[in-house]
Amino acid sequence: MRYFIIMIMCFALTGVIVQKASAQTQKDIQSPQVESNGSVTFRFLAPNALKVLLIMDDSKPRPMTKDTGGVWSYTATFAPDIYRYTFSVDGNILPDPNNPYIKPLFRRALGQSLAHVPGPSTLSWELNDVPHGVMSQHFFKSKLIGDDRDIRVYTPPGYDPKRKEPYPVLYLFHGLTDETSAWVTAGRENIIMDNLIAQGKAKPMIIINTLGYGAPEMFTPGTGQRTKEAYQKNEALFIPALLNEVIPMVEKLYNVGKSKKYRAVAGLSMGGGQSLDAGLNHADVFDYVGSFSPAVILLDPDYNKAFPNLNESVNKKLKLVWIAIGKDDYLVPSDRKFIDWLKSKHIAFEYKETEGVHSYQVWRRYLTEFVPLLFK
Repeated sequence: MRYFIIMIMCFALTGVIVQKASAQTQKDIQSPQVESNGSVTFRFLAPNALKVLLIMDDSKPRPMTKDTGGVWSYTATFAPDIYRYTFSVDGNILPDPNNPYIKPLFRRALGQSLAHVPGPSTLSWELNDVPHGVMSQHFFKSKLIGDDRDIRVYTPPGYDPKRKEPYPVLYLFHGLTDETSAWVTAGRENIIMDNLIAQGKAKPMIIINTLGYGAPEMFTPGTGQRTKEAYQKNEALFIPALLNEVIPMVEKLYNVGKSKKYRAVAGLSMGGGQSLDAGLNHADVFDYVGSFSPAVILLDPDYNKAFPNLNESVNKKLKLVWIAIGKDDYLVPSDRKFIDWLKSKHIAFEYKETEGVHSYQVWRRYLTEFVPLLFK
């Protein structure tokens, strides 16, 4: 149903009229067309459009070329990976109507399309012939936030609800505009975990993806506003909901440990800031903290207020604080300032800058590197 709604909206926004005698229709378009050498061709049918651009993770507009049939296309060679993309059609941002592989956006009918350029089986996100875990979804009413929401749950291969030793849990947060499925659709967390566990690189663990909005109303179409006050409310309610609703629910539904040695927290972008908030401010709840390209700009700019009780005593409570970001990420300046502040507080942490922008290409790699460090 989502696929057909997207097609209808794409037609309406671009003013496309497909004549009966037209040589090509939307159903005739193959996009993306991925070749074995990494060449990818993106196509979009819009004979009435004046300008169509391909928008990818680096946000650099790539002009597309229109043929005599009204099909716009762009071809380039890409390294093996998974790429987010949309089309800008006369200023309207649209996903690819011919591609069902999509990352939904929170409270939006249209999401971001995904192009998979296959690579060797050694890449952690490539599907391999190994035992696979199970993805589940649970719905609940948040009394603190006042809405109906969900969590996504990854249970490892062979999960045993009666196992004597309880399973450890990684609470893994998404980014701004994402919803709870993002770490599965674009992040491939379940495939990464299956591969790492099969290779003996990671302990079997449960992963929880919870909705990262304490102020979901700021995304309500037509009325929502992402103001400074809304972001403050978002963070102020998200953490209590995590601690008082999500974690107790998980510990009731699953065979998981109920002490901090069994808990880790991590996230990307907005979720990276939230994982720092949750972990550094609640070292009595978590033992491990991972922060991927953290949007610390969404926290209180006065870090002494954002982390009011943080001092070097936390070094004895947390086993790991791991922070990483791509060198070309737009958040690098703010993250470096935060790193300097952590140093001034004598907080022990690991920090690295890698190649890459603000994208799942870096976050999948960070998850692959971070998970094996947990629950040692």
